[in-house]
Amino acid sequence: MLDNHLFTGFIITLLGLAITYLGFIITLLGLAITYLGFIITLLGLAITYLGIIKMSVKKNTINKTPSVKLVRKANNLVEGKYRFDIWEMRVFTKMLTMILPSDEDFKEYRIYLKEVIDDFNLSADKQSYKLLKEGAIKLMKKEIKIIRDTDEGEKEFLTHIAVGLDSFTNRTQGSYVDISFHPKMKPFLLQLQTQFLMYDVRNVLQLQSSYSVRIYELLKQYEKIGKRIFTVDDLKETLAVMDKYPLYANFKQRIIMKAQEDLATYTDIRFTFEEIKKGRAIQSIIFTIKSNKVIVEERKLLAPIINNIFEENSSNVQIYNLIKEFPGVNQNTINEWFTKYNHEYIVERVNILLKQINKGKDIKNPMGYLQKLMMQETLYAILDDSTMSKTEKNSINKTVDKKIKEKIGELENLKIFYYETQNQIINEFLLKNEHEKKRVLEFIQLNPHYDGEISLNENLKRVALIAIINTKIREIYPQLFVSIDSKYVEHEKAIKNDLRELGWVG
Repeated sequence: MLDNHLFTGFIITLLGLAITYLGFIITLLGLAITYLGFIITLLGLAITYLGIIKMSVKKNTINKTPSVKLVRKANNLVEGKYRFDIWEMRVFTKMLTMILPSDEDFKEYRIYLKEVIDDFNLSADKQSYKLLKEGAIKLMKKEIKIIRDTDEGEKEFLTHIAVGLDSFTNRTQGSYVDISFHPKMKPFLLQLQTQFLMYDVRNVLQLQSSYSVRIYELLKQYEKIGKRIFTVDDLKETLAVMDKYPLYANFKQRIIMKAQEDLATYTDIRFTFEEIKKGRAIQSIIFTIKSNKVIVEERKLLAPIINNIFEENSSNVQIYNLIKEFPGVNQNTINEWFTKYNHEYIVERVNILLKQINKGKDIKNPMGYLQKLMMQETLYAILDDSTMSKTEKNSINKTVDKKIKEKIGELENLKIFYYETQNQIINEFLLKNEHEKKRVLEFIQLNPHYDGEISLNENLKRVALIAIINTKIREIYPQLFVSIDSKYVEHEKAIKNDLRELGWVG
């Protein structure tokens, strides 16, 4: 009996030890699970933190993506004779981006220092507000000279650029200035319909030289043509540097070469240039203008991001502000328009709607009406809509007639420009090739249109002889005109297509 009790006690002891060991193992496993849970918790916190950082970086990246803001200037203003320093140019450029296409008068423009620093990628320091204010003050004192053709003949127009500066005496009170354009600048900046330059302001934000900005604009005008010719004196006069760079070598190094580098690095165009001599001096410069594909492709990659940002002063907001009071207006609809149509297309149709309303037309569903206009590819097609009233059609008909006149004007200007450029190419060719010049002069002296009673120079001014010289040079050297001919034909075709879409049958 004793042996049985011992055996039973031994077995129970072993069982207790086994249970204790199992409990110990379970305790270790529990601690391990607890530790693992702790590690997973830390990992989750780390991932959450990284996610917050990533969102912050992404947000900052999007916020710093340059918005698409457009600068619009009349061609006469682009070619005006004036000189800015870099801060005057920054104030002027910022003011230009604040003008809406629909504006009929100038406003007081509030320029915040922070926006200027962000737009132009500048470093913020204690001098920044002082420089901004000084730039605005100097801009008010600047005059611009514009040569323009009028019904009375060619005139020289002189005006100040800006007026009415309001700023703080102490920067701690505020970091902005209020300023407006001089009223005399209206014809060159407001309600522009034809003969104006429009470009994305991002092209000039990183340029540190005001001369590079001017040269960008002067060449951007002729991007479709591909060439632009200046005499050295004309270019110096346009940039107002006749006194500053009297020697061509300095002018070339400090302005032309600098602009060539800047435009290739920061803008959507680039250029090469050829110097034309008269004797030993450089008389003219031929600029060859090409698309800067590197920059253009980079901006195409940014386009999806930019299209999703509804930023202040963007084209989207400009349109939204015009129609925001209408029922059913939302930002997504306007964004969708901009993915389908260009800015001018949208503005034309919004203006048709607003003019109808201003004349007292009761349009019960303005957004529906506007969507209908958007779906009409041409203003001429809108006239065929049988649901429109006679008043609506008459209004649109006037708009169509105006557009046709503008396009015909563009066509005439293109022909004049082509003729003048052709003459410039021939003149530059003859300047560089004395032997050919001699041959041409001998040839025209044998022509029946040549008048032996007047001098050679006077003969060369006669239209009939100019046409004969041009025809002869084109026959002998057709390769000189391949580029300009192809661009002219392409541009002429585009204008005529626009005209035919408007119902023109010429």
